[in-house]
Amino acid sequence: MYSLSGITIAEGVAAGVARVIVSRAEGVTLFENDPKPTTLDPAYELNRYLKASASFAEKLRHALSGPAPDTVRDLFGAVSAFLTDPENTRQISKRIHAGESAPNACRSVFLERLSAFTHAEDPELKAQGRELTALAREFIATLNQSADSAPLMPVLKEPAIIVASDLTPAGFLCLRTDMVSAVVLEGGLSSGHLGTVLRELRIPSIFSVVGATDIKDGEHVLVDANNGTVIVEPPTDTAEEILKRQSFSDHEEDDDTELNVTLAPSIGARRELELNTALSRHGIGLLRSEFLFLGSPREPDEEEMVATFRRLFDKVPGGAPLAARTFDFAGDKKPVFQVLEDDAGPLKGYGAHVNTRLLCKELRALLRAAPERSLSVVFPLISRISEARALTGLLSDCAEELDAKGLPRADFKSVFMIETPAAVLSARAFASLSSMFLIGTSSLDEYASAPRLPGDAFTPALAKMIAMACKGASEAQVPVGIAGRYAQRPELLPFFLKLGVGYFTVDSYSLQKLRQSVEALDLKAGPRFDENFYQRVMELATGREIASLINNLNFNG
Repeated sequence: MYSLSGITIAEGVAAGVARVIVSRAEGVTLFENDPKPTTLDPAYELNRYLKASASFAEKLRHALSGPAPDTVRDLFGAVSAFLTDPENTRQISKRIHAGESAPNACRSVFLERLSAFTHAEDPELKAQGRELTALAREFIATLNQSADSAPLMPVLKEPAIIVASDLTPAGFLCLRTDMVSAVVLEGGLSSGHLGTVLRELRIPSIFSVVGATDIKDGEHVLVDANNGTVIVEPPTDTAEEILKRQSFSDHEEDDDTELNVTLAPSIGARRELELNTALSRHGIGLLRSEFLFLGSPREPDEEEMVATFRRLFDKVPGGAPLAARTFDFAGDKKPVFQVLEDDAGPLKGYGAHVNTRLLCKELRALLRAAPERSLSVVFPLISRISEARALTGLLSDCAEELDAKGLPRADFKSVFMIETPAAVLSARAFASLSSMFLIGTSSLDEYASAPRLPGDAFTPALAKMIAMACKGASEAQVPVGIAGRYAQRPELLPFFLKLGVGYFTVDSYSLQKLRQSVEALDLKAGPRFDENFYQRVMELATGREIASLINNLNFNG
């Protein structure tokens, strides 16, 4: 027996057999009894390199079709030629046939040739060498992360503890999530989207566990996420005692209290289709629609999306919130299937990384899935007025298309997620095009923390961006809501309420705790934007000042 420790992502306790996920990029097997061959297929590896290098070079050339400084054009052109250079291809092919993987062969050939720049006496040549090397490393990383070299996912036939160095939301959702008892990662990011999925599914999870991948497949593991501890091969009595102490409960009390604010769950992970009772009680505060399809091997068609959305929407009683966010494939939310982005038009470069064709298909499916209901369609990661107009225009066009075909559809409202600095700075203008703001605190926190990684502190920069967005909404008389990791923090409730926030959406795991906090405030009236409070927030400069402000709100009201 030995124990490891890490950062709790989703609380709870679970015990079971470890299933260790490792990469196949270097030709290793998934499990000790995996019948797959351990040797690399040279033809497969060479084809992988040729396809990836041609695709990467094409992306660089495509980037040069727009305005760019001459130095960037020269750099991208040089890298494009370098990746597809016949001599490089010959050397890489030679190494692959000698038994190396495509990423290792590229790393050896590319970086060895580029190392000559580091010994150059000319400072400009050295600088060029660093830039070339950075792009070459980016290509190698892309090759490593391609779908062909992604981790092999086990076929789970019984409950298991998933152990991996890291895992994307798409990779996780390829698994039978109902068979995942707990997740232990050697890496992982507490603010990442996998954590959101795991909390929603209420799967005990611990990240940043040093030595996690030393756990052997088949070993018995106890995950005590309440205390951030992983015990490998625990004594039976120890495991039984810890499992008995687990206090987690799915119970939710009926709510007949007038809260004067809206509280509703954010959902999206697959298990919610069958098990989430919060839908029938509180509606859907935000459907993170991309999570339903990240693990799909192919792009879902319209009928498939209609059926999936309808299964959720039919559970929501009339009058309860019903809001769905369109696909957001940014950051770590890359789907298994390939999504091409627009090459031209107002949605070229759209931060959600979804193209117009797929977006229209999803909009029609959302409208069809909620006939004669009121549906809020939430558009994420908007940063330009032209995007906002294009997106709301697409929604109207899709509704007219359904009407022309005589297909029943939902009554809809357009909602913008405010989660970029650009949207905050132009909040008043965006508000004129939206029926509601939904402030995405997780994404805003990443911008507010840059260049550092976001932590758990509620910083003055984040507080000011939220306040500015709320002011823009107030001036346009548009309601405002809060989503993301800070929406679930009870101590921040008075802060949000004084900025006029009347809509909160959190994962169902946190919903009851937040509801109890709202009830404890005993709100006599609804939230109201307080101009004087806004001015106080905008004058904050330090973490101590924002902490003092929040503490005073909680103790003095």
